[in-house]
Amino acid sequence: MSQVNLAGWILMAAGLALWLYGYWATGHTALIDWASLTPSWIADFLPDAEAEAGMGLMIVAVIPAYWPKR
Repeated sequence: MSQVNLAGWILMAAGLALWLYGYWATGHTALIDWASLTPSWIADFLPDAEAEAGMGLMIVAVIPAYWPKR
């Protein structure tokens, strides 16, 4: 496993931890009004800003984690 892949997996784990914290803890209000823009099952996964940041970090971390090797 390369250093870039390892960094991607570490970022993914950090994003998951942040999303779980935001999902179960009462945090700040969400940056985007998900309830009015998406179906309710999507809005339930992003209740506050911490969950949004964690989900964003997990999505961004996919790039280095699965980047093809040279």
